[in-house]
Amino acid sequence: MRLKSQLDLTDHKIWKDKNINPEAKEIYCYLYVESIDKNIANINIGRVQTELKSIRNIAFRKNLQLLEKFNYIKFNEYANGLYEYHIC
Repeated sequence: MRLKSQLDLTDHKIWKDKNINPEAKEIYCYLYVESIDKNIANINIGRVQTELKSIRNIAFRKNLQLLEKFNYIKFNEYANGLYEYHIC
């Protein structure tokens, strides 16, 4: 039951944040679920593309920058298409 409450983002502040576009909100949700029980998680664009088919690395990076600007995540691209991130 605790895991379900951790995954429940229905009341999360990101949904009301007009500075964050819908695509970035979807990416945030994906990253949030991938990072459950981790301080720092790793992701690659190929794995994201299995869920979000139309996303490309440049658009993904821009959405990550937007999420970082508004303090939802901190990220580092350590190689082309490979990211390390932390949910704030």
